[in-house]
Amino acid sequence: MEIRCKITKRFLMNIDIDTYYNDIKKMGVDITTPLIIEIPCPKCKMIEVYAVYPNNYVLLRTYKFGGLQK
Repeated sequence: MEIRCKITKRFLMNIDIDTYYNDIKKMGVDITTPLIIEIPCPKCKMIEVYAVYPNNYVLLRTYKFGGLQK
């Protein structure tokens, strides 16, 4: 899954979430909780927080470098 900045549309990272969820299922665990990741965008100087699910990702919040704003 390719993740791009919501503001600049710049490529941020590629994450293989399908393999992660399949490995978890092989252990006999069915997880519906998303993987929460924080990614800094060097172009817009913001940190974006995403909830990553097996089929999609959702932007939870965005904040500036140097301070966590909830």
